[in-house]
Amino acid sequence: MENERHPKGLVTLFLSEMWERFGFYLLLGILYLYLTDTQKGGLGWSDKDAAVLFGSYLALVYFTPFIGGLLADRLLGCRKTIVIGGVLMMLGYLVLAWPSELTLYLGLGLVILGNGAFKPNISTILGNLYPPGSKLRDSGYNIFYMGINIGAFACNFVAALVRNHFDDHPLQITSTLALRGWSVAFATAGIGMGIGLITFLINYRGLAKADPDPGTGTQPRESLQPLLVQCVAPAIGVAVGAYFAAPYLQKIGINISPINAAFLGACLPVILFYITIWRGVEDTADRARVGGLLTIFGVVIIFWAIFHLNGTALTAWTRDNTNREPGVVEFITNNMTEFAENAPPDYFTNAGPEVARPARETFEIVSEEEYKRLSDARELVVAEGKKVYVTQKMFDEVFKNTTPQTPILPPGQHLKLVNPELYQSINPAFVVLFTPLVVAFWHWMRQRGMEPSTSAKIGIGLLLTACGPLVMLAATYATKDGITKGTPGWLFATYALATFGELCLSPMGLSLVNKMSPANIRAFMMGGWFLSTSFGNKLSGIFGELYTEMNHYTFWPMLAISGGFFALLIFVLLPWLNRQMTERTY
Repeated sequence: MENERHPKGLVTLFLSEMWERFGFYLLLGILYLYLTDTQKGGLGWSDKDAAVLFGSYLALVYFTPFIGGLLADRLLGCRKTIVIGGVLMMLGYLVLAWPSELTLYLGLGLVILGNGAFKPNISTILGNLYPPGSKLRDSGYNIFYMGINIGAFACNFVAALVRNHFDDHPLQITSTLALRGWSVAFATAGIGMGIGLITFLINYRGLAKADPDPGTGTQPRESLQPLLVQCVAPAIGVAVGAYFAAPYLQKIGINISPINAAFLGACLPVILFYITIWRGVEDTADRARVGGLLTIFGVVIIFWAIFHLNGTALTAWTRDNTNREPGVVEFITNNMTEFAENAPPDYFTNAGPEVARPARETFEIVSEEEYKRLSDARELVVAEGKKVYVTQKMFDEVFKNTTPQTPILPPGQHLKLVNPELYQSINPAFVVLFTPLVVAFWHWMRQRGMEPSTSAKIGIGLLLTACGPLVMLAATYATKDGITKGTPGWLFATYALATFGELCLSPMGLSLVNKMSPANIRAFMMGGWFLSTSFGNKLSGIFGELYTEMNHYTFWPMLAISGGFFALLIFVLLPWLNRQMTERTY
């Protein structure tokens, strides 16, 4: 295989996944902000409630891929399942564009189901494009992963541009309905998914060889009955029981919310089902590989728990504690104003006296009751030339840190800020920049016979990620836990560590699952990888809740110690993992 080249299908999958992730990460970038926004037509939820929903959504969106993997393995094949998933996600984003709590839940539900069908199977097809024993598979997944992050990087800039423009210039649908920034941004995610779906359909036939029909070949089409009877039905039953049992558990000192209890309850039958599948693998070597994979799945949960705090705790820190005045990009934001948002009143709570304030006459003070009415009706705006409604308490907070030297803006003008969702692009930007370096580094080590095993790379990634919370601990000390605002440099450093950890762990995990899984359950095991991501994401949501209640000087070290412990566990188990995971070459 000295002259082996990457397969042509890699381009199709790269572009399809790039556009799919454009929509997916656009939603993730603004969801928490939309839920907690009280100034620009958001839902006005508390940070804790938003963290509960965000964590539950992110958990479920990675929970369903194991079902999508089984559907592909046993019934539909990967390509058909991918198309179904793409259509569901596109519809979900468009439903979210209609502003109401009902459409919020319906839209997120469609995205959850769609991602379950799409995500594991496109990753499986990618691995199937490479012959057994291919030395290019790992780098193929790295290239594929770079496509994911190009979409994840670009989407936040589009979201910011769309949000800012349509906040000032609502899209009039009917005489009584005008869509503002949040709604149009969600619709933009649906457009991105549509482009990805069209790209995949154009090259649908070219991927046929990487998508064998589940009902042909040596493996007969398997029944979905075991999935429904042994997994799905028990998971639903236990989840419902745990939901209603939560209030009684709280009475005996087990403080768990019904939503968290339901999710954790649903996980138990799924875990038992995977153990049953593992014990049923007939070939001894295959059973060992599956056992090693399940061990990896369990350990990397903590990686996702730390990593996906970018959507809750780190987003809250960005919104509240980061100096978001443009600085070096001030020329762009002054001349292309739609790339910067108007500062909401809450921004000035911990702003220093050097930060310019809007003129006092820009604000109109209303009662608490009237402010709540305006918020519920989504009539609050922060737009050029318009009054900003605030309560007396909010008004006092805006000016409490000012001095006679504090700059005051002209009446009706607002301070321009970098949108908080743009900071979500730091991680994917680093992925795009660092991926060639990481691939080249592993190639350099491989040529010298020094390349670590895939399991060792995962351990290294987890260790690097565990260092990120230590940076945020330093940021907490530097800002006196939010009494003052901090430099964006803290976020850049945290995301840099998380990115190097991600590049060592996430694409390597996808490659490992494809290499080690028996052919007849490959997509199902890929779903298992995303299932471990789901558990980690829900744990991340719980951490996001704790961030709103826990002492931050304790919160960040707790995360670092947890990540470090499981990284150490990987290295302790490394000799055993390496023995289990010997790739077949036939």
